[in-house]
Amino acid sequence: MKHDVKQIIFYDKDKPCTRIYADFTLQTITAENLTDNIIKTAFGVKLKPIWDDFLDFLEERCIPRQRGGLREYLDVLGIDEYDPLQIVQKTKGRMAEDQQWLEIMSIDGEKLKNNHLADS
Repeated sequence: MKHDVKQIIFYDKDKPCTRIYADFTLQTITAENLTDNIIKTAFGVKLKPIWDDFLDFLEERCIPRQRGGLREYLDVLGIDEYDPLQIVQKTKGRMAEDQQWLEIMSIDGEKLKNNHLADS
């Protein structure tokens, strides 16, 4: 089975803080903190986040679902519906109130066969 796997690096300014591997086929993730500053990490004190934590994290890096003018915002991004992954792919998860952002890369899931993500 071919897996849809993305590597997501969560940055604070230019410093990588968390590396995430997300398998969208199996809906599993693994995360590695690259800093000791828990406030700067993607999942805070959660050392073993689950898929729902990941989905919440993506949504936290987006415009709120209830925001006025949401339809116009999505139109500007070229997105048909509210989809946090698509939004952060377009915006890099940048928010006005902080200097954190995401780098998202699709990777070949076959290369992860020996990685514990494929076994989750």
